[in-house]
Amino acid sequence: MFDFKGRYFPVDFILVALFACSAIWLPIRWHRSRQRESDPYKSRIRQAAKFGWKQTVEVPEDGFGAAWTQRSMRFVRGNEEAVLWHKDATITLVGVDAPFNFDDFVDVEKWIKANPIAAEADTATEYIREIEKFVVRHGHYISFLEARAFDQEFFMGFLKLYKAGYDAKENPRLIAGLMLEALMLYPKDRDKALRFLSGFANDVKREPRADSNQTE
Repeated sequence: MFDFKGRYFPVDFILVALFACSAIWLPIRWHRSRQRESDPYKSRIRQAAKFGWKQTVEVPEDGFGAAWTQRSMRFVRGNEEAVLWHKDATITLVGVDAPFNFDDFVDVEKWIKANPIAAEADTATEYIREIEKFVVRHGHYISFLEARAFDQEFFMGFLKLYKAGYDAKENPRLIAGLMLEALMLYPKDRDKALRFLSGFANDVKREPRADSNQTE
């Protein structure tokens, strides 16, 4: 018997109560741990850490900061860069010329070992690579490629803006951001998208902003 504020409780009753609390709490804790394990997005984040990838940028929701952003987590390791997409927990290597999605970081590591990073290119090629890498980081590589491949006017608008940015030594991330804005307009209003590209190409020619900083 225990004296608790003048009242007496049998030891057996206390032990039964403790056992009942444990019986309730343990399944709840197990269920929560299973939820954490079964979240593929969080699982990939832990997996990335094991392989030595460092988190750099998190986009907390679709459309955060710009219409073309998507919820994701960005990682770097040395010269390598990868993006983990929240929508399906797949991973894209940013530096790959024709990027595709990997199911997990185990597949990423296998690919990296079999495909070393390409050698540096000339400045004009590097400039366009930086534009395309920016597009890849935000998950629009395929739609960007299709628009340029199947619409000659859009391709020429892209080329004009690219050349204007390169000639003006403009930040390639700013040029890429403008191209993504045009890409968002394209399915809604093609003519407006084309005018957008042409208009900003002319603006860059007239007023180069070499010190500009486009958020990655």
